[in-house]
Amino acid sequence: MKTLDNLYWRVKFGLMNWVENFLMDEEGDSNLVSVIVLIVIVLAAAAIFRKQLILAVETIMANLMGFINEK
Repeated sequence: MKTLDNLYWRVKFGLMNWVENFLMDEEGDSNLVSVIVLIVIVLAAAAIFRKQLILAVETIMANLMGFINEK
């Protein structure tokens, strides 16, 4: 029974240590910030060029539908 208690405490403290290290690790923060900045830039560009993007997509879809209907 004593070995199970020792195993329990070792696992418990090991997991607590792992969770604490995981939460305090800042390795991925700069990647997350850069991804968010890129998403904001893409959304801003889409908002600025909204009409041109809609026209381009409509043209592509019309060409595609025309190609499909030809066959």
